[in-house]
Amino acid sequence: MQNKTKKLFTLLSCLAVHLFLQNQIYPQNSLEDFLKSLNQAPAEPLENQKELTVILSSFSLNLNPHTSVYSNEAQILNSTYEGLFSYNSQTAEPDFALAVNYTTSRDQLLWTFTLRDDAFFSDGKKITSTDVKESWLNLLATPGAYYSSFLDIIKGAEEYRLKKGSRNNVAIIANDDYTLSIELKSPVSYLPKLLCHHSLAVVSKNSTCYSGPYTISAVKKDRLILEKNKYYYDESNVKIPKITILFSDDIDENSYQFNIGNVQWVNANCNVKSILQKDAIRIDAVFGTYFFFFKLGNSPYLTEKVRASLLEAVPWEALREGSLFPATTFIYPIAGYQSPSALAYTNYEHSKLLMEEAKKELKLSASDTIELTFAIPSGDSIYAAAKILQKSWEKIGIKLNIKQIPDTLYLNNISKTKADLFVYTWIGDFCDPVAFLELFRSDSTLNESKWKNKEFDSLLDKANSTLNETERLDILSQAEDLLLTNSVVIPLTHSIDINIINSNEISGWSANPLNIHPFKNMFFIKPVQSNPSQIIAMKNHIKNSTALIEKRLK
Repeated sequence: MQNKTKKLFTLLSCLAVHLFLQNQIYPQNSLEDFLKSLNQAPAEPLENQKELTVILSSFSLNLNPHTSVYSNEAQILNSTYEGLFSYNSQTAEPDFALAVNYTTSRDQLLWTFTLRDDAFFSDGKKITSTDVKESWLNLLATPGAYYSSFLDIIKGAEEYRLKKGSRNNVAIIANDDYTLSIELKSPVSYLPKLLCHHSLAVVSKNSTCYSGPYTISAVKKDRLILEKNKYYYDESNVKIPKITILFSDDIDENSYQFNIGNVQWVNANCNVKSILQKDAIRIDAVFGTYFFFFKLGNSPYLTEKVRASLLEAVPWEALREGSLFPATTFIYPIAGYQSPSALAYTNYEHSKLLMEEAKKELKLSASDTIELTFAIPSGDSIYAAAKILQKSWEKIGIKLNIKQIPDTLYLNNISKTKADLFVYTWIGDFCDPVAFLELFRSDSTLNESKWKNKEFDSLLDKANSTLNETERLDILSQAEDLLLTNSVVIPLTHSIDINIINSNEISGWSANPLNIHPFKNMFFIKPVQSNPSQIIAMKNHIKNSTALIEKRLK
């Protein structure tokens, strides 16, 4: 489910990131001690705020909240659109946004939200409960809307999404201009978290109209310009008037632009060892998992027993080597959730026996070779991982063909690519196990695996209807265990994210589990006072820094 992410997810090669970090050589005379020596004053906003410049990874932009899936897009969309709730920048928990209050019935099936009466679209039109209702109904009706199944929790929504029911039967009721009610099929304790997601924001029929703190004023191949929405209800507290987002994967150029002060935040490929301000480098775990998954339906040989054999022949240690946060289960561990038994067992001999049994059931001889295809995005590290898996599965009589797809085309082509194994990075859209398990619910729009299991679906439904949180989490753990037992996923690492943020110039940026950083919370701060000796120290450090900087400053 949710982020990037998601939730909203981003397809990153986490192995590449981890190997990159492993091989970094940091200069001994870093600025870390120098920066710690500065007299850090409390963050005071500059009286006259200026333009913020950010670098994100290059990608083909989809700025439709209903069909967008990438985490970079989520960063933008969470600043241009807003729903009933928004993510807290520090905790990633829900804060009230367009909603100011809500009530639930005793059985927690009827939720009634009170909306603020001072919210406007960027064209000056008031935002009402009808706008929320119509936006959600349009999401359900949008072809290719990746997150539309989020709304299946509402009575009549799934039927309407699947074109088996009427729009009028979806239990979303605009009681008056500022009161909205929804009736759920079963209790959903995480609903406010879910409603933070950009796909559930209020979207106007006018595509140039926005409900969030910023509007998009220009879109070019290498950049995007955001400007403050003068009609936003909290406009006075949005400090930065203009934001330029650059798209670049040039690691040396990105670090150089940061070092000379042209850019205040980099969330893209970057030459970390050349960054002068070492305390600007943030490496944080996020609520995500990098994994391989089987897609059923392309090969007639990918039975449950074949998959069980394949998982016992996975060289777990080799594939997870270099990982900062190895993933032995699918769901990132969170407080109160008991993860099932780990996937860490490799036994080639037993794997061969399982494969022999599987071949007999498939009417194949022991000497018959089963061919499977592993579709991967382009990139050296993921190709190296695929080769490790290919070599390992050769030992049990499997021929694994590797099919490379350009990175920018990979995710959008999974549904139509004829392959049996794929790679994903999933960033949860909210901090709950459901955000991961929704990926494999039978009728979910997120289910790329095409795996369907009635027992798994039943466990998710049971968890939703359970009011006791401890019991709910236990049921979800059973669902994850069933997913792992059915050999559908190969989890490798939990995700990390690298941000380069100039906290000496920018305040309001906070690391959080979803790697969502609302622009509306950021502002430029007054520079820290430095004494002459500190200035000399800084000049000397720059003079003796990396070769790239020296070259560019000549």
